Amino acid sequence: MNKGSMYYYFKSKKDLTLTMIEQNLSSYIQDKYSKLLDYETNILDELIKLLKDKNNFEVSHGCKVNNLVQELSHTDNDFKIALEKVYLNFEFIFEKILNKAYSNGEFEHNDIKSLAIFILASFEGCLATGKKSQNKDVYCTCIKQLEEYLNLLRK
Repeated sequence: MNKGSMYYYFKSKKDLTLTMIEQNLSSYIQDKYSKLLDYETNILDELIKLLKDKNNFEVSHGCKVNNLVQELSHTDNDFKIALEKVYLNFEFIFEKILNKAYSNGEFEHNDIKSLAIFILASFEGCLATGKKSQNKDVYCTCIKQLEEYLNLLRK
């Protein structure tokens, strides 16, 4: 699209970026992770399998959400609000996944919401570490530690 067309649909580059965050990034997260809610059993295993599959992630680029949070949230309050909304939804998806696994008796924990935040933060950290090293094996080593922690929670 040429510059003139862009300004026909969006008031500014900021407006374009906010639209991309609110629509595309939210849909990306929803589509990629909500599918775990389709499972009726072994939900924790499916979550671990998804996170361990290094082919699901472009580790050399890190996480789209985390990259934007680190680059934009501190520069503009509108970006901060839009990205926080996406990130909170990301946490909520993990919380729903964990609640379903917990209801199935797959693990024990007394604070599912905090666990969801911890898992997402750990996952984001693993992606950032892989990006820093430009090495999927570093990502896999980090995720393996998260898997070991989650396995400790099993009954």
